[in-house]
Amino acid sequence: MIIMKRLATSAAAFVALASAAGAQTAAPLLGPKPTFVPGLYETESRNSAFQGTPIKSKTCIASADFDAFREETMAQYQKAPQFAKDCRLSDTKSLTNGFAFTMQCKGTKTILTFHFAKNLVSSTIETLIVDAPKYSSSILTMMRRVGECPGQTLGKQL
Repeated sequence: MIIMKRLATSAAAFVALASAAGAQTAAPLLGPKPTFVPGLYETESRNSAFQGTPIKSKTCIASADFDAFREETMAQYQKAPQFAKDCRLSDTKSLTNGFAFTMQCKGTKTILTFHFAKNLVSSTIETLIVDAPKYSSSILTMMRRVGECPGQTLGKQL
């Protein structure tokens, strides 16, 4: 009985803190911003739910800089019809070398994190399936800049 009370109290405190944290705006970085260089990136993604060969590709990322990358990423999620209808996005949280945000959809919570280093970007998408936690998964994507995008201009309009 005492353990159940403690669990209920802990859960209530966690929900209260998580709700308050979701409403806060990201604080500006106190140090230098992470560096992002637009160009052609070689990517490799691994999904924890599907062990085996990683998915590899090449993609052009034309964002002019770190701020543009973050704003364009958020705009893509905010404007995507499959997310706009049934999901809530948090504000971005600034990290020392990147940013993160959460997406709450019916039955799932997703945490997206981006880290930047010279000519490298890594992202993690952690998805928790509330009613079936054993089916939750994590996707790690590593992106390495390998050159310029052919015929692509820097930055793009949102």
